[in-house]
Amino acid sequence: MTVGFLAIIVFKYFKGVLFLLLGIGALRLARMSTAPTALQIARFFRSDPERELVRRVAEILRELTPGQTISIGVIALAVALVFIMEGTFLAFRIWWSTYFTIVLTAMGIPLEVYEILRRPASVRRYVLLAINAAILLFLWARRNEFRGELAPGQSETARASEGVP
Repeated sequence: MTVGFLAIIVFKYFKGVLFLLLGIGALRLARMSTAPTALQIARFFRSDPERELVRRVAEILRELTPGQTISIGVIALAVALVFIMEGTFLAFRIWWSTYFTIVLTAMGIPLEVYEILRRPASVRRYVLLAINAAILLFLWARRNEFRGELAPGQSETARASEGVP
């Protein structure tokens, strides 16, 4: 496995863990009787409660209904599962995993462009777009690299029955 594939796998797992934490956090927040204050958020993150980001997060959390918070949590957990599946399929060198990742990564590009148009001063959004574009180009160039390889635990007969050359 090349360094490029390893970097993509680590990146997908990293995003999966972030969305997993977001989902768990949202579901825990939905069970709380009141939204956390800026002071409570600042203590949790060991930050200054006067920071604009901390105050904005507290404001957003106050505006969310429990149903919206649960929806965010469930969606975040589903997204986490998809990212973890992408990384796992690539790690196991399943022949169609590159196509799976290409399609899913390409589906996120329009959302990233939209977010850049909404907030053009956000450097983080440009970096994410560049990383995902690099992933697309890398995978497209190597989309057939796993074709013809045996996946761990796959026999020659199983591969032939799947129609893999």
